[in-house]
Amino acid sequence: MFFAPKSASSRRRLRLLNTPREQTKPANPGLLAPVRGGSSPAESVNRDARAGIDWFTTGRFAFILAASIFAAYPEVVLGMRTFFFRDFGYFAYPLAFHHRESFWRGEVPLWNPLNDCGLPFLAQWNTMVLYPGSLFYLVFPLSWSLALFCLLHQLLSGLGMYLLAMRWTRSRFAATVAGMIFAFNGLTLNCLMWPNNIAAFGWMPWVVLQVERAWNEGGRQTILAAAFAVMQMLTGAPEIILLTWAMLTAMVGAQSVCSRSRRVLFLKRFLGVVLLLTGLAAAQLLPFFDLLTHSQRDTSYGRSAWSLPGTGWANFLVPLFHCFSSPANQGVFFQYDQWWTSSYYVGVGPLVLALVAVWRLREHRVWFLASLLAMSAVLALGDNGHLYKWVRQAVPPFGLLRYPIKFVVVAIFSLPLLAAFAVARMPAREAADALRFRRILYFSWAGTLAVMVAILWFAWRFPFQWDEWPATLKNALGRAACFTVFLALLLAAQTGGKLNLRRLLQVALLFVTWLDFMTHAPRQNPTVPRIAFQSGLLHLSPVPVHGVSRAMISPAADVKFRSIAVPKALDQYLGNRLGLFSNCNLLDGIPKVNGFFSLYLRETDQICAMLYASQQTEPPHLIDFLNVSHITAPGKLFDWAYRTNYLQFVTAGQRPVFAEDTQVLQALAAAEFTPRQVVYLPEQARPFITAQASSARIRWERFSSHRGEFAVEATDPTMVVISQSYCHFWRVFVDGKPTRLWRANHAFQAVEVPSGRHLIQLIYRDPFFAFGIVVSAATLLTCLVGCWKLKVGSPTPVRLVAADVSSG
Repeated sequence: MFFAPKSASSRRRLRLLNTPREQTKPANPGLLAPVRGGSSPAESVNRDARAGIDWFTTGRFAFILAASIFAAYPEVVLGMRTFFFRDFGYFAYPLAFHHRESFWRGEVPLWNPLNDCGLPFLAQWNTMVLYPGSLFYLVFPLSWSLALFCLLHQLLSGLGMYLLAMRWTRSRFAATVAGMIFAFNGLTLNCLMWPNNIAAFGWMPWVVLQVERAWNEGGRQTILAAAFAVMQMLTGAPEIILLTWAMLTAMVGAQSVCSRSRRVLFLKRFLGVVLLLTGLAAAQLLPFFDLLTHSQRDTSYGRSAWSLPGTGWANFLVPLFHCFSSPANQGVFFQYDQWWTSSYYVGVGPLVLALVAVWRLREHRVWFLASLLAMSAVLALGDNGHLYKWVRQAVPPFGLLRYPIKFVVVAIFSLPLLAAFAVARMPAREAADALRFRRILYFSWAGTLAVMVAILWFAWRFPFQWDEWPATLKNALGRAACFTVFLALLLAAQTGGKLNLRRLLQVALLFVTWLDFMTHAPRQNPTVPRIAFQSGLLHLSPVPVHGVSRAMISPAADVKFRSIAVPKALDQYLGNRLGLFSNCNLLDGIPKVNGFFSLYLRETDQICAMLYASQQTEPPHLIDFLNVSHITAPGKLFDWAYRTNYLQFVTAGQRPVFAEDTQVLQALAAAEFTPRQVVYLPEQARPFITAQASSARIRWERFSSHRGEFAVEATDPTMVVISQSYCHFWRVFVDGKPTRLWRANHAFQAVEVPSGRHLIQLIYRDPFFAFGIVVSAATLLTCLVGCWKLKVGSPTPVRLVAADVSSG
């Protein structure tokens, strides 16, 4: 029989003996070093317990955060209204609608036939077809659930940052402050219009937290890290995912330097997570990389457009500095020439705390986060900061990315953690250096207000064309007031007497933080009634149907829709829907010539660019070939003109002409182009094609998203042309026998058919997706078996050791 030792020291020694050696020592001694002008992590834990700050448990913080989100968007949570602004209404919601329609038809939406004459859908990645969280809006009413999906991931982001800051600072209150900052900063609020971006942003701290645990502890933590990482990977926000893993790579490298004896072990475990992640996400990554190689993007695609302005750092203190609004943007403010985010404000108080942490604390994590902050702030400047230009030239694949402003994501991730370190290491009121620390905050308050006054003077003295000085002044005064109250509450909570009073002051500080974010700019995500997304809004006669005809928004109307200003948000969105702007055609199931996506098939994108290069006239014979039955009426936005001379979706009997791509593009735009008589094929097809102009006809045709069937009758061998985008995953069968599919008229499909009557079948098969499913399933099975084996052979739990450390 086992008898526990009676003495406390004996019990502690026994706990340490029963604990694996790897788990009893800190992963990096340098990360827990004493702090100059503050306290050690253990002292922080003790002080939190004495001050009642440990009251902010995970459950209580989750409740506070959920209540804050509800207070920010009660009409969205209750289903009375929903988001619509910018990409939410014109990109995200239509894609989710198409995904949902495919889901309830029992299809995996590999191909979207309704935009850009057809293009891959799942391979776009940001369509989130394989993201498990998408089931939420696939099952529940979409006009309510998609917006709530975004808010739930906002909640996820705050909880993840709370747990990460708690692990790094050992202070619950500091973690609560960090979680509130990360969940409500200007960039997070802006990301609510992108379900994929807010989802990736929500998983970001979780991935960092768990992957770090994986390389420190190994075992089941490695599998759990891969699980969290694959959740972020499937959200389809490439830049956020890439930045997350760039930070993790830098972290494991830095920790390997600090812990030389365990360097190889760290790297092995880190690579193990990467390997498992790659296998789990193979079903999504393989189709994406294939589409990327056939898309309009290459290493020269990246530009310095939409970068942080040279004065953009001032917006961390005065959010509306050199910004403007317009009725077209429903009063939301944007910087000049930077449209990716309407704000990246993290609060003046948290920013000052972060800078104080960098100045005062001597901890490896603080230095690491400070380095990330500085580098991301410079890279976000684009070519103006020189570093971005140099990196893009040194690493050509870097050019695949867009918009340097996205590097601000790293700064937004680093700042809440730095602020948490400052809060966690604040000296207690009885500490000798408490007075010195308060003086630092007093001087920081005065200096920051002086800088804000200088920014205001600059905005008044050197205004830009559409600056709104009264709004900028009011905005700066509001930020200064919130900053002052924030610091006052922080100091009062640190020096207050009674426990209940301290807790009240801490909750008040969280409220001021939330209020600062919610008022730092006009609402970044306006809402409209859910009726805006009802289907069947547009009625065309006859209705364009896939496999029959398409609609086309005219180039002139397309330009006007991008700048149209309507006072009422609902009227603006409904007007854009009636004009089939962007991807709104998906809500009514109407095929359209163009669309709005991240990746396009390269040749089809060139055709669309040629169509919309001129705002005057469209090549009439080319749009005949594209089956355009409805086009925006001249001088109109919401009225449609019916065209009677469009070709069928499938035609036959054309004479093949062989030419290079540049010649084909010129011929398609020419007035002499006759798609009923001529089909242009690449020079590579010349040795294989024997057909000439012949008498042929299509007897019947039937098309769905991933399949097409039609019957051809011809007197001689003939070319059959399908006005659907060419993709190498389409397979063609003539009477059940596989035949080669050719790229025709630069971007479309053609097949040679012998004389007689034949049944032609077109089937979309993505072998990369099929192979990826096998790899992902095998990796998942490996993870499940690994979890079971590790659970069976798991050592004695180490919770007592953690409790012992926290008790000092």
